[in-house]
Amino acid sequence: MYNTGYDTINSTTGWSRTRHQQERRPPRQAYSRLMAQPRHLPNAPIIEAVVDLRVLAEKDATVEALEEALGRHDFGYRRKGPIIQGRFGFSINLEESPQAVTRSEPTTIVGVRLHSVDERYVAQFTLGGFTLSRLQPYESWENLIEETKRTWGVYLECLRPDHITRAATRFINNLRLPRTPEPIEHMLKMMPVFPEELPQLLYGFLERFLIYDAERDATAILTQALDHPPQEDAIPVILDIDVFRESRFSVNGSEVWDFLQQLRVLKNKIFFGSLTEAAVALYL
Repeated sequence: MYNTGYDTINSTTGWSRTRHQQERRPPRQAYSRLMAQPRHLPNAPIIEAVVDLRVLAEKDATVEALEEALGRHDFGYRRKGPIIQGRFGFSINLEESPQAVTRSEPTTIVGVRLHSVDERYVAQFTLGGFTLSRLQPYESWENLIEETKRTWGVYLECLRPDHITRAATRFINNLRLPRTPEPIEHMLKMMPVFPEELPQLLYGFLERFLIYDAERDATAILTQALDHPPQEDAIPVILDIDVFRESRFSVNGSEVWDFLQQLRVLKNKIFFGSLTEAAVALYL
């Protein structure tokens, strides 16, 4: 059982609130004040850390030329397969038929996916940009940026883009909160609120926030989600933080790397601002 503050989590029945629990529930504000202080977490719950740089490539750039250039580089990554892009949708013509008609366009190969020898890093080289993902176990921001710079150098030699159009970093966390008698606000600062008149059986939630940071002229997409909790000790709450700016950056020099450091600060501010000290203590 796990008391959510307005719910009791049961691995077989979901989350339900009783009137007795509701009357004893501490005010939400009492937990909201317990915001976590930013610091290094030796056991951070990160399951994927991403650096993404969108680019404007030369008009005559092709995937074939990109692959050919990659073949001349031995930098510790192996080709895993192509990156394919396609579109799928549906349309409805109410005058002719109320039924939806599906439509799709031919798929196109836009790049190549590569994995490091130890399978800890995944690189995506496409005509539209460069992405590097660090999988578990996460090491440090410094190691991630060092490897990003190294593989970005290979990408530049292969594609020679004109400039960067968007810089981003994204961190996906699986918080794996323990089931305890404490209200879930004891761990999370942002829980969904719905009227008491509605049925109080909650199997999961999905919250998405679009945040603008004027100080850095950056945007953050914060997603907090929980599917129906499996029958296990930990509750897999996903905290997904994607921070970015659409702007022109040089492909060379320190400008984009300095800005990525600013995005990291913003990402950390959102992460620790979403949790309480009790939650952060799990990862020390």
